[in-house]
Amino acid sequence: MAAIPEQVLKVLNDDASMRVLATKSEKGDVHVIQVGSLKAPAPDTIIVGAILMKRTGKNLENMKAKGEMASILTGTKMESYEIRAKPKDFVTSGPIFDQMNAALEKMGLKASGVWVLAVEEVWNQSAGYNAGTKMV
Repeated sequence: MAAIPEQVLKVLNDDASMRVLATKSEKGDVHVIQVGSLKAPAPDTIIVGAILMKRTGKNLENMKAKGEMASILTGTKMESYEIRAKPKDFVTSGPIFDQMNAALEKMGLKASGVWVLAVEEVWNQSAGYNAGTKMV
C-alpha cells in the first residue's frame, strides 16, 4: 500500500473537486463514472459510497477477485492527480458505512454499501512539467 501525499488528499477530499472512478468489466471494457461520495478517510484508503452503482459495483467485485486496480482521477483547476487502488472490501455496516450514510443523508441519498480501496500508486496528472510523474 501507499500513502496519498497531503496536497493530493486536500484536492481529493474537497467537495468542490472533480472525482472520477474508472473500472473495467470482465471483458476488459472501461467504465467511468463521476463519484461525489468518494473520499480518503486515511492516506492509504479510499472509500466510495455505492448509491446507484450497478456496472461499477460488478466491475469492482470482479477486479477485487483478480487483484486488479481501479483508477481515480481527482482535480480542481490546474491540479489533477490519478490514484490507483485495489478494491479491498464492500462494507454494509459499521462506522464507515454509518458515516457515509450520515453525509449522504444531507443530500437525500443513501448508500447500500461502501467500497473500501487500498491505495497502491499516486500520479501527478496536472497541467505542467510534472505531468505523468509517479508521486508514490
